[in-house]
Amino acid sequence: MFVLRGIYFVLVLLVVTMWTSANSNQQKAPITVTDGNWTNVLEGEWMLEFMAPWCPACKSFTEVWREFATWGYDLDISVGVVDVTENPGLSGRFLVTSLPTLYHVYKGEFRRYTGARKTTDLIAVIDEKKWADIEPVAWYRDPKSVQMGVLGAFFKAAMFIRGVYSTMTDVYGIPEWLCYVIFAIMTIVVGLVLGLLLVLCCDNFFPAKYIPLPPERLAHKPSDDREDDTDIIDDTHDGQKPTGESIPEAKETLPANPQSDDSDLRKRQLKNDK
Repeated sequence: MFVLRGIYFVLVLLVVTMWTSANSNQQKAPITVTDGNWTNVLEGEWMLEFMAPWCPACKSFTEVWREFATWGYDLDISVGVVDVTENPGLSGRFLVTSLPTLYHVYKGEFRRYTGARKTTDLIAVIDEKKWADIEPVAWYRDPKSVQMGVLGAFFKAAMFIRGVYSTMTDVYGIPEWLCYVIFAIMTIVVGLVLGLLLVLCCDNFFPAKYIPLPPERLAHKPSDDREDDTDIIDDTHDGQKPTGESIPEAKETLPANPQSDDSDLRKRQLKNDK
């Protein structure tokens, strides 16, 4: 009976030890941050690593980051890791251009850490509050801002299109040139649809307003304007037929009685004959 109790006690002790070790290992592992739960980093103090499984530098840094995560409880800090291949939206939101990239987050303020990356150096950044010497990111690069959210959406759209392209070429065997043609046609169609929607929205929400003419313009009649022909240039020069008002002037130069001129001419001829 005593032996059975001893065996039972040993089994219980083993189970408790295994459960405790499993929980401790789970707590020591870095927290996985995704597009769905990234807002958790806005509360408290965090250290984030942006990595990719295919990145050689990230693979060599994995053990250091895991060891640093074991100090999270003692330092009262949360240690997270972001896989940019699975979360392209966060890659665009944080504007990650190199891997691995480290960020320190404290109460919604984001600082990009570019210092030494040994475990002791990372611990000193938190324990000695060296992160306070790092300038926070500018407002236009703040990951929680609207513009960075839009940039993250573009990153997600780009990765989606890339996935569609890979499926078309690898799974369905569509040639690359045909894929480009398909994407070009889709781009044109989407642009036309978006333009049509924009025009409809403008017509419905911002319709054109009729602006009536002022009263003085309505009361004005074109017939009231006097014809002003002072600016007409007289182009009746040598060898040109007189037109318009030049005709009366030509009439004035003619003799008043052409018959009297003829009679005078006849009298002179008679005198000469005599």
